[in-house]
Amino acid sequence: MTRKPIMLHGNNFDSNRGCQALRLTTQAILDRYLPDYPRVHANIFCNEDCQFHHREPDHGSVGQIWETHHRGGSAYYVWGTSVLCSRLLGHFPRMRVHRSLDDLAVLLLLGGDNLSYDYGFLATLLFFSPLSAALDGRIPTVIWGASIGPFSSRPRWERRFADLLRRVDLITVREPLTQQYLAELGIEDNVRRVVDPAFLLPPCPVELPPDLDAALQRGALGINVAPLMTRYNNQSSRQWFNNALQFLVEVREKVTRPIILIPHVMMSPRTFPDNDDHAFMQSLVRRLPKGARDEVVLFDARSASSKQIKWVISRLRAFVGSRLHATIAALSSCVPTLSIGYGMKSRGIHLDLFGHDDWVSDIRDFDPAALAQQVQYLLQQERTTRRYLEAVMPRYAKRAWKNGALLRNMLEGTFHERRVFARERY
Repeated sequence: MTRKPIMLHGNNFDSNRGCQALRLTTQAILDRYLPDYPRVHANIFCNEDCQFHHREPDHGSVGQIWETHHRGGSAYYVWGTSVLCSRLLGHFPRMRVHRSLDDLAVLLLLGGDNLSYDYGFLATLLFFSPLSAALDGRIPTVIWGASIGPFSSRPRWERRFADLLRRVDLITVREPLTQQYLAELGIEDNVRRVVDPAFLLPPCPVELPPDLDAALQRGALGINVAPLMTRYNNQSSRQWFNNALQFLVEVREKVTRPIILIPHVMMSPRTFPDNDDHAFMQSLVRRLPKGARDEVVLFDARSASSKQIKWVISRLRAFVGSRLHATIAALSSCVPTLSIGYGMKSRGIHLDLFGHDDWVSDIRDFDPAALAQQVQYLLQQERTTRRYLEAVMPRYAKRAWKNGALLRNMLEGTFHERRVFARERY
């Protein structure tokens, strides 16, 4: 029997290696629990990265759907104008993907944090819009391994979003803060706690330049600082660059071991021009004072996959990261990790894993000297923290497979009565 496809909606480009990690591990989960279902990949923009098509393809894919090809050009601006008009009218935008919903087995919303204000209100509407259309068309819906909200800064929209979320067949959340927030909105029956699928990503060895390999053999500290942090710390690009630079100088003064700068998102300038970790950290290295530049190595990860980057991260003594899935690569490798976080996702995952958020530093309170001191303390606690992670990680990461078991049970009818009731009620 030919199955209707599962649509994986909202995951970003493979050039964002966190999105690639989510894609690859979701594919592995679906291969285990729902191997007979083909898959359609859908997003705002087309995933043009060569790794998606050639190096890390989805052999279960039957195609892609996207709203607009890339930023720039007349088609993009016509599309953007229609989205803006929808927002001004208080509507969810009409989207190309809506035309494919009737032919689905289930709409699976990926991306981890798309249902939030983290990427701006317009993006929130774009990611909620297919969900709203699927619910109206009685298409099965699942939100997958997510952090959600908070939406309280716009109370009217929070009520609208909450009404949609109550009608979703299954919401799997990756940390307790989202579960708590949804419970405060009265959304509990369809919510299940899981672990982010990316905790299952396998590392893959890659050939490294001699200086990078030597730094790893000498017990390097890994650092990831991303240009996107200006979205969350209320700083200009110049202010954030100078603060990140000062942070590296402070760490270099306090830490005697080698430092490896590790990019995790490397976007094309024509899609997201200010979202390239490699270019940002390359500029930081060039601006480092001569004395602070010794034993600081930049990993050129532009051709490396998320699995290969994870393999490099797994060989570190400790890691400091502002990209969530870079920190997940470290934690899942039992590498002591300090997360430079924003929103609820980093803090929630640390609370779930450790029972505390001592190893999370809020980007809004970024203080180069204080953060460097925290890095120094992390290295002092490296053995204790590593032993703890080695003890709990196998069982913790295994919970990520629960996403697939829950989805299979839903499609087999476990949630059917609740779903019909919820849709009749709302």
